[in-house]
Amino acid sequence: MNIPLILASTSPRRRELLTHLYTPFTVKSVDIDERFYTNESPHDYIMRMVSAKACVACADVQTAVVITADTIGVVDDEILTKPTDKAHAFAMWNKLSDNTHEIWTAVCASVVKDGKIIFQKVIKVTTEVTFIKLTEYQKEQYWITAEPTDKAGAYAIQGGAMAWVRTINGSYTNVVGLPLAQTAQLIDECISKYWLFGDNHGDKWTHHHSTDHF
Repeated sequence: MNIPLILASTSPRRRELLTHLYTPFTVKSVDIDERFYTNESPHDYIMRMVSAKACVACADVQTAVVITADTIGVVDDEILTKPTDKAHAFAMWNKLSDNTHEIWTAVCASVVKDGKIIFQKVIKVTTEVTFIKLTEYQKEQYWITAEPTDKAGAYAIQGGAMAWVRTINGSYTNVVGLPLAQTAQLIDECISKYWLFGDNHGDKWTHHHSTDHF
């Protein structure tokens, strides 16, 4: 059975990771306001972002399983954003140097049937990353590659910052942008419990929403 699967993200890293599930999928872009609310906690922010993306992504879908995701870095209860300039990147790196931070990814799976969301589940996966003590030379050399400019925390673990990682505790793919094993389980749950059930029992589809943490 061909299950329509949509990845509502234009991130090339998420797209590449999802190909490893060997399930055909299409990609669509989602545009939302990603600004922070005053005094908003990192948890509230990431949950609001992934839910907002799901709402926009599902708006014009008739029938499909829709995946949205949002990834942030967190250190000392502060969100690590994409750098606005070189000084901002260096300031974040100074906080990460010889320190442990967390990478959070929230993944939302929405089952859409006849234009209606009949099931939705959100998971949040956390990975701890510890950097070595960074030198000014290392930071300068990395900045001139231009790789950090569009990355949360101003680094890519699969890129130039690979040499900065002393230890990692948790999912590596989560740091890249999509916790692959947990996402695979989420998609399987949608298909086995709700998609196939709906195919066999027609009008017995039900709406359900839940949030899990890993």
